[in-house]
Formats: sequence, structure tokens, C-alpha cells
Amino acid sequence: MRTRFAGLLALAACSPASEAPAAGADAVTPRNPFFGTWEVTAARIAPWWDRQGEEPAADPAFTKFTLGAANSSGPPILTCSKPSYSTNIVPPRSLFEGNLPDPANDVRAFGITSPDITMLTFSCEDNARNVSLDFPMTDDGSILLGLDNVVYTFTRTGA
Repeated sequence: MRTRFAGLLALAACSPASEAPAAGADAVTPRNPFFGTWEVTAARIAPWWDRQGEEPAADPAFTKFTLGAANSSGPPILTCSKPSYSTNIVPPRSLFEGNLPDPANDVRAFGITSPDITMLTFSCEDNARNVSLDFPMTDDGSILLGLDNVVYTFTRTGA
């Protein structure tokens, strides 16, 4: 009996559950799914556009941008020396500030199939400007941005 007990103690001491979590350079840091370089792959008129005034057009500055922990770069609205980020899980009706006319069908047209959508909110208070933009994630490699009655689709091009 004593031998079995000693054997169990030895096994328990060697099990991964008894190891202290790694720290410093050995710590595993999960990859932020929004950080990296994104390139525009599509731009379309937003479904909430009311057909009043001039037809919306994609901004030629929105071709590529990079989101990083310490800074972001790309078009002026996304260039920031100290960006802030927050993420949330939202339903289709919450996308694009609640402006989708038919959320269930509109999100499918954007390639979103889940009822729970991961969304990044990018904020920057830099040089007397205050910017806040929402990026819903359609899948691990694609995000959206609704701006000035245009919905842009961006695909990850780098980490």
C-alpha cells in the first residue's frame, strides 16, 4: 500500500497541473486576432444608404493598414501612436451602429454566418482628434469597416 501511495505522489508531482505557469520570455501570449496588416478586398455601398445625395464611393486611402499593440498605421484616420482597443461579442442587429435594415440577411451578404460576432473597437486620441471605429470579424482572416455609407472588407496580409 505504501508503495502505491508513493507512486501516486510521484506521478502527481510530475503532472503538468503541478507546474507553475511560465513567466517572462517563457510565457505563452495568445495572438490577438485583429493585430496585423489588412488589405482591402471589397468595398460596397452600405445597405443603410438612403439613396439621397451623391452615391457613396470608396475612399482610395483605404487600401491597407496595420493594427498593432503599440501603434497603428495606414490612412490618416487609422494612424495612431497610442491606439486603444476593446473587443465585444455582438448580435447582427448591433453591427454598424444598428443601421442594417435587415440584420439577419445583411450579415449573411457580408459573409457572417454566426449569430455571435466578434467586434474590435479601435480608439485613438492623438493630436487633438478623437476617433472610434468598429471592425466586425467575419472569419479569422477578414474584417469589415462601415464608414461614410461604404462597407469595406479587409483580408489579413501579415501578422
